[in-house]
Amino acid sequence: MGTTMSRSSNSSIRKSNKLLDEKDEKIKELEKEIKTLKKENESLKNKIEDLENKLDSHDDMAAFMENSAPEKIKKQERVKDLNDRNLPQIGDHVVSMWSVSQWQYFTATVKSFDKTDLKYLIDWDDKDPTGRNVDYFNLALDSVPSVQDIGVGSTVLFHQGTYSSTEIHGVSRSGGLRWHQGIVDNVTTTTNGAKLYEGRHTKTAQDGKWVTYKGYSYQFTGYSIEDFRLPPNVFDVLSMDDDDDSDDDDDDEHYDVYISYSKINSPSAIKNKEVSEDLPPSYEEAVLESICDPRKIASNLREKGVKVVMVEEEEYLKIVTTLKKSKIFIACLSDEYASNNRCRMEFQYAKKTLKIPVVPLVVGTDSFQWQMTVVGLLIAGDLYIHFKNKQVEEAKMTELCRALQNFLPKLRISDVQHLATGDARMELQNDPNKSITGKPAIQGKSEMFFSYCWSNSHDALKRKEVSSLAGNRWSDPRAILKKLSKSTGMKSWMDVDRLRGADEMGLFGQIATGMGDSKIVISCVSSEYAESDNCRMEIQFAVKSLNKPTIALIVGDSDTWKSTSVGKMVQQQLTYFNLQQINDETKLNSKIKEITKAIMDRVGEKSKYIAPSLEEERVFTAPVYGDHVVCLHQNWAYFMATVIAFDESSMSYTVDWDDGDPSGRVQSYQDVALDAVLSSENEIGLGTTVLFPQGSYAGTEGNNIGGVRYHQGKITNIYKDSSDITRYDGVHTKDSNDGKWVSFRGFDDNFDNLELGDLRLSPNAMDALMACRQAFQLEE
Repeated sequence: MGTTMSRSSNSSIRKSNKLLDEKDEKIKELEKEIKTLKKENESLKNKIEDLENKLDSHDDMAAFMENSAPEKIKKQERVKDLNDRNLPQIGDHVVSMWSVSQWQYFTATVKSFDKTDLKYLIDWDDKDPTGRNVDYFNLALDSVPSVQDIGVGSTVLFHQGTYSSTEIHGVSRSGGLRWHQGIVDNVTTTTNGAKLYEGRHTKTAQDGKWVTYKGYSYQFTGYSIEDFRLPPNVFDVLSMDDDDDSDDDDDDEHYDVYISYSKINSPSAIKNKEVSEDLPPSYEEAVLESICDPRKIASNLREKGVKVVMVEEEEYLKIVTTLKKSKIFIACLSDEYASNNRCRMEFQYAKKTLKIPVVPLVVGTDSFQWQMTVVGLLIAGDLYIHFKNKQVEEAKMTELCRALQNFLPKLRISDVQHLATGDARMELQNDPNKSITGKPAIQGKSEMFFSYCWSNSHDALKRKEVSSLAGNRWSDPRAILKKLSKSTGMKSWMDVDRLRGADEMGLFGQIATGMGDSKIVISCVSSEYAESDNCRMEIQFAVKSLNKPTIALIVGDSDTWKSTSVGKMVQQQLTYFNLQQINDETKLNSKIKEITKAIMDRVGEKSKYIAPSLEEERVFTAPVYGDHVVCLHQNWAYFMATVIAFDESSMSYTVDWDDGDPSGRVQSYQDVALDAVLSSENEIGLGTTVLFPQGSYAGTEGNNIGGVRYHQGKITNIYKDSSDITRYDGVHTKDSNDGKWVSFRGFDDNFDNLELGDLRLSPNAMDALMACRQAFQLEE
């Protein structure tokens, strides 16, 4: 017994020792792993510190992250996950057309997809073995679409009628809903916010569709979003299972802007007979001459240094590849664009799938039915740029350039015309602390405001900001400003120093504020100045609206300014000095002394300057809320209306027409004139643009009451009749080439023998802005 116990004990000891040895081995292995992990941890710390150092030293963290990110992450940022798209995948439940009986759709499950032929292989829910190969556009994911994806004109699959279960050739087929292709004609919103849809079948018996099933009706009404299914976007289909974005590091294959448009909105495409479909009824030859061409917009952007691409061919794979290489998507919206399948799918793919920033432009005629379509729904609430006609094209190009630079701050855009500087062109600035010329903007209030035309500046010519010079270097307004600032000791305001280009739509507000803060205004008047809308606006605002002490300096090289409205104002109301004959430094300095004395005398005469009070009944002459006006409607015809609102961002009025017409109610400040007799004959001179009456229009049942037609014209002759009454002759500024309707009864190319009371004047931008800020209590 004792021997046995001893052997058992020895065996236990050996087992214990073995276990201890095994534990020791495990401990040693763990210690090795810990050492390895510590080394890896140290290595990771070093890598993290290295990355942090790189980030700290990198000028652009966003660009660094983009360049350092794994390709997989880049792709996820560029192309949304397939689950977020309306794109059937293998195993998905779908609604599909049965090819054996065309234009009937039933439920099935996706088995495979052939990307080459763009066809799906499906298994029908009812086990039918026929018609299992289906084109991508005849199949839809069996899921409820987004409300944003369906609007007026959308092609949908909707259910109507049912079919019973049966057994054919030994195959048991279950029953279910019948689905059909339709188009949405109307969308309404109920009191609880739900949307209801009405529409019709896209196919009839003439297309081979079976229409004798129980429950058939050509139209469908009262449907909700849950009753629809949507076929996939072809561009999403072409991107399916795309493992790379087809992008590479070749800069030549990347673009700043992709422009999407319908050729039917392009006058050049129409003239080249590239458009096969019928033109809209509104597209008369005159209208084509006045609308803005998307191809011209693209050409203008290229001239300004923007890399633009337009895919003219119907090559869908090329469109997908090009869109993936584009930074911004410009959509040229119109009714025709929204009804074009390719345009609509391009738009949806760019905005919803690729998430490319979209800049919407409105082109074509003034119809806005597109707002009810899926295109309109996808940009609901977004601001769009309205290329209404060629008259506003230059200003809208500047607005477009500003929008592009907001998305691409590093993009350099040159040869841009600023609204408040006439024809002068320069590089677009996006730094709020810099002036329009790129120099640091001078801050603080000024005492002397300088108004001039860039075409009279030798310095502007030297800097290539203008293409020609009228005048000489001795009468350069910029040089004169420097001398007067020094001789008077006054802080001055000049656009090249003060005007901040990053606030494009606020340029006129900046000018108005600068002029209002100043003690005196110096206007460098010339023929070019008098012909410039902006320059004329500035001197009229100073003298008529602000009642500012103003001195005119005559520059340039002609005297045609004398017969203009500006000339009348200068000669009859202002102190002025003629600098046209100055040809050396001595003569210039002598004249500067005279001007300096006049400035100091005027600034010192406090009693002669009465600043306008905002408590006065009317400080400015521009239309405000409630005013009766003469307003542009369409085809360059003007009619009577009443102002109900003003939008400072677009400088446009909203009006209610006297005749009750619901269309064309939003118009630019330039096309709205106060319906009141002008206060002085000095407001009109040779070349002044006026609104004048010619012809009338009759009332129509349920629409309008009729009235007088007004038109835009230019004064060509002013004279006194035998009764000493001032009379005015002139001509239309627009003709059929501008899209003006000229076949109305009473039309004449000229107007004559009109009195001052017959004419109306549109306000200048600053007067409109300041008047409406006061009347509508808008914030500065």
